[in-house]
Amino acid sequence: MRALVEKFIKEMAGAGQARVMYGANHKITREAVGRLSGILEEILSTADEITIGIIGDEIAFEKKPFYSLSRSVAGFIANLKELKIEKVTFLRSPSEPEIAAFLDIITKNPAAIEGEGGVKKMMGRSGIIHIFTGNLASADELNAGAISGDIAKMAKSVFFEGESYLKSTFEDIKQKKAIDISAARLFVIKLIGNLARNRHSLLMLTSIKSHDEYTFIHSINVAIFSVIQAESLRLGERLLTEIGIAGLMHDTGKLILAGDILRKPKALDEHDLEEIHKHPIDGAKLLLESVASNPLAAIAAFEHHLRLDQQGYPPRIFAGPMNPASMMISISDVYDALRSKRAYHEDMAPEKTHQEMMKLSGNGFDPSLLLNFFQVIGVYPPGTLVELDDRSIGIVLKESSLNMTRPQIEILYDGTGRV
Repeated sequence: MRALVEKFIKEMAGAGQARVMYGANHKITREAVGRLSGILEEILSTADEITIGIIGDEIAFEKKPFYSLSRSVAGFIANLKELKIEKVTFLRSPSEPEIAAFLDIITKNPAAIEGEGGVKKMMGRSGIIHIFTGNLASADELNAGAISGDIAKMAKSVFFEGESYLKSTFEDIKQKKAIDISAARLFVIKLIGNLARNRHSLLMLTSIKSHDEYTFIHSINVAIFSVIQAESLRLGERLLTEIGIAGLMHDTGKLILAGDILRKPKALDEHDLEEIHKHPIDGAKLLLESVASNPLAAIAAFEHHLRLDQQGYPPRIFAGPMNPASMMISISDVYDALRSKRAYHEDMAPEKTHQEMMKLSGNGFDPSLLLNFFQVIGVYPPGTLVELDDRSIGIVLKESSLNMTRPQIEILYDGTGRV
């Protein structure tokens, strides 16, 4: 793997040089992009992603610099540093046009790139969705290539990567910076990959409850539940990703609320509720400023409290049906909120959550989408602790495809309390 990645980096530097010398449409450049695409395809046949990083003046993979290679591609490294790119992540699998568009951007004059809004904005406008650039938060982020075979640990890593992203977004909003949607896209693409391998590990992680980090954990849970719903409807990969981003960002407006309202240890008063009711509009505004190319996240942020019967909030000037993605995200949002313990209300038992939500079928929620939600998630999702008729205690491992109220469980204690 390492030798192949070294070859890939060398070819990428060469393809960039060909792009500068001969232009994008010259035969030499096109052949260089083709070779680069072929090597990347071979690498990603055994790994979900690779990340190369810049440490000082060296280019590195899996925490280890390529010292000799770094000397031969010093100009390429210097160019990336001038563009403030510390790492590049390639997901499975970019098309040749994506690779060519990426090379076109990173070989431009840095001043011209800055004038067009920066590398990430240019990549977004170019339709690049399998290649991401960023900064190294820690040395651990250089770890890429073949991921550990421990799928439970892998799922946990992706889950908490989402929490880290949302905390970073919160800081960006406080400093009036634009929201980095490309990082949200990277997280959601990884999330979708993990769901394909072992969604039950991720569903178990949605049972984590942290009052202090509720807004962050809740947003990740909503993204997970929304992607699972969308996946069950056999939606395409691109739409699946956009719905996941919309789920992750649905409560963006809450990130600008005063912390004392979100963490209030008692029921919210009229003033607090008035402030809370502003968050769909505030979130939609923030997202529209950040994601001009795709309004779905802003639409879902605005509509997720609207209800099917339009009796929710905020009020709409023009009547019209909710976006289907907003409907799915609304179901995920209410479900996770009901089963979560807050300072001002207790968490609701799984069967009670199911009953209360079904009461809103046809009014608050679309009936077919609500039924589909419980069919794919189950009344008792993985990670739920249950007490059986014989008083034994078990943990749900997997929902049943035959009966949503009878999941597969593992007994933790028998009726006498013995393991």
